[in-house]
Formats: sequence, C-alpha cells, structure tokens
Amino acid sequence: MTRIHGWRSADRVQPVAEDAIAVDPFDRMTKDHRYIYSNTGAVGIVARPNQGALKDKLFASVRVAHDDATESDMQELITAYSESAASPKECTGKGRQTAGKGA
Repeated sequence: MTRIHGWRSADRVQPVAEDAIAVDPFDRMTKDHRYIYSNTGAVGIVARPNQGALKDKLFASVRVAHDDATESDMQELITAYSESAASPKECTGKGRQTAGKGA
C-alpha cells in the first residue's frame, strides 16, 4: 500500500489517478465514481465522517509490485483501504498513541 493524500484541487478521482502510480484515469471505474482501479493499482475517495467545513477531499492510493493481482482484487483492496482510512479513529487521530505518550 502506498499512501493517503489530500489533493487540493481534486473533487473527483480521475485527476488523482493521473498522478498515481500503476493506475490511469481511463482504467475501470466503479458505478459510484469513487474508485478507479487496474490489476496493478487503484485510487479512491475516502469518505471522511464529519466532513463538515473541510474543503479538500481525501484520497487513498494503492499499488502492487507483483503481476498476479486481478482488477477485482484491486477493487476490493482500494475499497477496504479507503473505508478503513475513513474510520473516525483514523480521520481524527483519537485513540491513536503518539510516540512517547501513553506507553
């Protein structure tokens, strides 16, 4: 897995796919337009709880370095990864320990 980004000017997944490694804006897209994926990579919109006044969307990007993944595998991975990143704990930082604290 690679990283999670906030692309300032992006409000759709296609511009993010242009910058992502191993996925292209013209690869397969889900019907809800939240994810683009290939057999080597994927990007997706992270639906953050309490988006509220936040202007920027959050995007997740994943890729694999082996050639036995399928498009279906990548769709499953990006969906699970994006949903995991959208958990209140991950988005707000609540409940996570910081280095040197709580240990």
